[in-house]
Amino acid sequence: MKKHISHMDQFIKKSLQEEEILFKELINEILAFKKWIVIVIITIFSLGLLYIFTSSEEYSTTSKLLMEQSNGINSKALGGLASISGLGNLGIGNQNTEALPPELIPELVMESDFLKRLMYEKVYLEEAGDTITLLQFVNNYEKHNFYYHLLKLPSKVKAIFLTDKKEVMEDTVLSKKNEDEAILAFDSKERKTIAQLKKRIEVEKEERLLVIQTKMPEPLASAQFNEVLSRLLKEYLTNIILDKDVQNFEFIQERTNEAKNRVEQTQLKLANFRDSNRGINSQLLKTEEDRLLADFNLEFSLYNSLAQQMEQARIKVQNATPLMTVFQKPQLPTSPSEPKIILLSIVFLVLGGIIGLLLFFGLLIIRMLMIHFTNV
Repeated sequence: MKKHISHMDQFIKKSLQEEEILFKELINEILAFKKWIVIVIITIFSLGLLYIFTSSEEYSTTSKLLMEQSNGINSKALGGLASISGLGNLGIGNQNTEALPPELIPELVMESDFLKRLMYEKVYLEEAGDTITLLQFVNNYEKHNFYYHLLKLPSKVKAIFLTDKKEVMEDTVLSKKNEDEAILAFDSKERKTIAQLKKRIEVEKEERLLVIQTKMPEPLASAQFNEVLSRLLKEYLTNIILDKDVQNFEFIQERTNEAKNRVEQTQLKLANFRDSNRGINSQLLKTEEDRLLADFNLEFSLYNSLAQQMEQARIKVQNATPLMTVFQKPQLPTSPSEPKIILLSIVFLVLGGIIGLLLFFGLLIIRMLMIHFTNV
């Protein structure tokens, strides 16, 4: 090594004197250090092989969902039902269900609220011999490569000394969360599951298609995971879109019941008044009867209007179709998609060569600076 460094110093001095670096001589210097560059390449390649052969096999499954247009089947279905039920004049056929911007759906899938629902869905895992939740899979059955455990070692050592304190803090946070359902709170297992599920899910929007890709260490689990994700996503989005309609229906229903009670009360008052004053001819009694009749007609008119609005809201909620339909069902994978042994081997080989050359040029620059400042 000293001989090579001495030869490099001579090359540097010559280059400084001539104020230029000859490409041919630079190549000769690189070749002089080829043994050390090869050692770096072999080292990086070996570390890469360690990563490849300690990584578990992963099977990928892809499905596609077709996103319906907001002015498509929903409005047509509602319009037809409105005409049948005689509510066409109320404008129900022209009302569209509020649509969630499709661009937000891939981001929504990665949100903690959705993933918390997803983690408690079940898939069959051959290793466990039973159906288990994704939460159980991540915390009890998921395998990781050597470097994952190496990077997690400091936090595991730290957790040994802070376990009791951490559990007390988590219990406090979760108890507060139970008091306020508007705030999301997770324990350590749920946080770990959310982080790992994000790595196992990939959602992309391609025009009106939503492409969902999932991966699991077993073929059947991968296909089931994809199907569960697609189904839950459709339900979740439908609930979001219909939430406002359901709230509107419940509000109108309450007002309709209140109006119905008022109609019954005014009708009862009118009937009691007429029974009590039957056969009596008085202008004052006639005026009071007209007032009670007007109150009844007003309350009945209001009740009738609310009843029509409630029926309109009921049709809108009950006949709303999902935002998405299955365009391509998940297919059982036959071969693992990861690790890509050949591709990763080439990557680590090239990476080793790059690092080897960077180390060479780093040494060259350091020696050049040392010689330069020594001669100043």
